[in-house]
Amino acid sequence: MIVNANVRMGDIELRTPLLTGSGTFGYGSEFEDLTDYSALGGIVTKSLSFEPRAGNPPPRICETSSGGIINSIGLANVGIEEFLGSKVNELPLDKTEVFLSVVGDSVEDFTKVVERLEDVERIAGYELNVSCPNVKRGGLSLGGDREAVTAIVREVRALTKRFISVKLTPHYTLIAPVAQAAVDAGADALTLINTLVGMEINAETRKPLLGNITGGYSGPPLKPVALAKVWQAAQVVDVPIWASGGIVNGIDAIEFLLTGATALQVGSVLFADPKAPTRILNEMIQYCERHNVDSFTDLIGGLRT
Repeated sequence: MIVNANVRMGDIELRTPLLTGSGTFGYGSEFEDLTDYSALGGIVTKSLSFEPRAGNPPPRICETSSGGIINSIGLANVGIEEFLGSKVNELPLDKTEVFLSVVGDSVEDFTKVVERLEDVERIAGYELNVSCPNVKRGGLSLGGDREAVTAIVREVRALTKRFISVKLTPHYTLIAPVAQAAVDAGADALTLINTLVGMEINAETRKPLLGNITGGYSGPPLKPVALAKVWQAAQVVDVPIWASGGIVNGIDAIEFLLTGATALQVGSVLFADPKAPTRILNEMIQYCERHNVDSFTDLIGGLRT
């Protein structure tokens, strides 16, 4: 049987539900010789701010004894001017859909970046990162404030007709209220979830392994948390959800579709296996063949409770 891998988000049709997670795929060109773009529905670039960011002090990334990794990059990036001057030419616009991740410390920061990006042609949309746990300003303080999230989304929505997904923090007991607030303000989709705050230390030296002490915890151990947040949000909002957190194989991906996700971001797995999207997609297709499922779309929200 032939399984239809396409999924639709509003006016955008992705050839597969697989996207790359922001910060794990650069601007796309870095993986050009490593990843088969035909397995990807799109990429989400590393986060872009108005002013350049130097990021956090090194070491910036470490593995954990319990599985997964912790990063403390601090949203290091070249800033909007350098991006427009050089990096924009690296975007794989001829190969897949491109969504630009935007970050800031205030509503004005987000709007200033989006205003400049509106002149870049053929961009599919934006992911608004309101929830990064490894920066001292903005980050969780914005993502945990419904009024701040509402203000950011509303102002960006007024500037663009492009697709907007809002990346939310998992640090809520219940994610539904802020998810609903983002959608009410004009979000076309939600990205769930960002990383958890994590920390790893060396008991022999009595020092943290990261220069910033804490960072964003990602990888397979996040999957149960991400599944729960996707499920909670899917019960209250009627927009596509981009699932992010712990996807390393096709069954992981299928589980997120069943809980209500439309698109699936692969992230940390790319560091170990840059060709993971092709493998994951094939495993998803094999699942559908075993269960006589014609289309990935037929699985969305199909959890039996």
